[in-house]
Amino acid sequence: MTEDEAPGEDDAENLVAGGFASLPIIGVAAGEGGESSSGASNSKKDPRTIARGYQLELCKKALEENIIVYMGTGCGKTHIAVLLMYELGHLIKKPQKNICVFLAPTVALVQQQARVIEESTDFKVGTYSGNSRRLRSHQDWEKEFAQYEVFVMTPQILLRSLNHCFIRMELISLLIFDECHHAQVRSNHPYAEIMKVFYDSSLTKLPRIFGMTASPVVGKGASDQENLPRSINSLENLLHAKVYSVENQVELERFVASPKINVYCFHPDINMISSICKKLEEIKSQCVLSLRRKDEDHRTLLSTKKLLLRMHDKLIFSMENLGLWGALQACHILLSGDFAERNELMEAEGSASDDRLCDKYLDQSTCVLASECMKDGIGSDISSVEVLKEPYFSRKLLRLIGILSTFSDLHQLDIKNAFLHGDLQEKVYMEQPFGFVAQGEIGKITKEGNLFEDLERYKRLVEKLNYLTVTCLDIAYSARRQPNMKCIIFVNRIVTARSLAYILQNLKFLSNWKCDFLVGVHSGLRSMSRKTMNIILDKFRSNE
Repeated sequence: MTEDEAPGEDDAENLVAGGFASLPIIGVAAGEGGESSSGASNSKKDPRTIARGYQLELCKKALEENIIVYMGTGCGKTHIAVLLMYELGHLIKKPQKNICVFLAPTVALVQQQARVIEESTDFKVGTYSGNSRRLRSHQDWEKEFAQYEVFVMTPQILLRSLNHCFIRMELISLLIFDECHHAQVRSNHPYAEIMKVFYDSSLTKLPRIFGMTASPVVGKGASDQENLPRSINSLENLLHAKVYSVENQVELERFVASPKINVYCFHPDINMISSICKKLEEIKSQCVLSLRRKDEDHRTLLSTKKLLLRMHDKLIFSMENLGLWGALQACHILLSGDFAERNELMEAEGSASDDRLCDKYLDQSTCVLASECMKDGIGSDISSVEVLKEPYFSRKLLRLIGILSTFSDLHQLDIKNAFLHGDLQEKVYMEQPFGFVAQGEIGKITKEGNLFEDLERYKRLVEKLNYLTVTCLDIAYSARRQPNMKCIIFVNRIVTARSLAYILQNLKFLSNWKCDFLVGVHSGLRSMSRKTMNIILDKFRSNE
């Protein structure tokens, strides 16, 4: 649920669906020597049979010159790269000594793209990432050259191999950059270093360059359209390539579903949690004051104070964004981990601090938040919650729960119009969801017993919610969950990801949603290994 890329993103879009008629074969010669694609004709697997028209056109262009394909996520950029490999097979296939190098910025992408190439072509594919300790000499790499035709690797591996002359640029017939937007002139990214240092345009033999990106702008200002021309120029200059996209948008829309974007606005009510914030502030101040009476060294005291302030900031952030339940769960998470893991959760340094004082702050904060959550009949266990309202759940979280509940199996919820984010003065009768139709009430929409003249306007007034009131008793019903429904929620803090995952997993209103969280393997959490990430991703793909 963090920024880690999930499956189905651009780097996985290459699993193009089949079922299309065989398309015309590209007969364009490769740049070197004008030879025909003899390697392609002898191949058993033919990626052209499932290629889309615009993919074939862009592949044709890539055979003529270095290009950068600029298309959105899910448009099939990687399949264009596969088509290009296929068409240049006569340069790569054994007994030729030239190779194709496919660069991907992460280990996960290396493994994923290698699988796609193996499934789509007959090339012998080798993967290289991490330290590659087994490849420390020219002899080691010579064995790889003798065995493989396509080398899928992280850019650090290629940069190091070029530096040590294990791989020479003139041996690479095709050099592919996945997520090539990292290759900016002013960047020190390995992509940029490879092109600046080793791609000498004065050489007589250079690889064909093929770049792929869904966003040419990287870093701050990525969403600023004013930065787009400058970033495109930087990419073109560094990669010695031209940027191309799909001209026929009508054809693109035939294959790529355009997302429907809904923007939900909310304004957190700080006044509802101000008294609780004051209590937590008092606990924090008492803990900070107690540091002055300690005899520990200055560095430890400073580190402890810094960690306390960060913990307090995380709890307030969780309360404002998730509500009291979110802040309470954040306390439980921070108390459950060991010292090192807690520092990682707080994105703090691993220097020594007073762990007991941190526990004291969290214990007292937990008592305050748990006491608040038990008010108004709210139980101490979130799975027993019957009423969803502020400040126990923030407006943003209520909005999210409302959206998810529209795709859940039918449940009767006593929510007192909490999902409507404001009290309606009139009684509302709306269309019943599938599977729950009260006799005589179908399609009835009234206000205090009088039929509204403008029914569409009234529907918009309550934001066209699908799980709307069907009786006068403030009872709502959610619709049945659609088959194979999936949801990805991005957050910007590890604690938020873990707290939100726990809340969504344990609310009985959302019992048909199976929820887990993902954070990067470099987050420092012991529980989040690459193996664990792959297990979670496999369950996500298989609807578990």
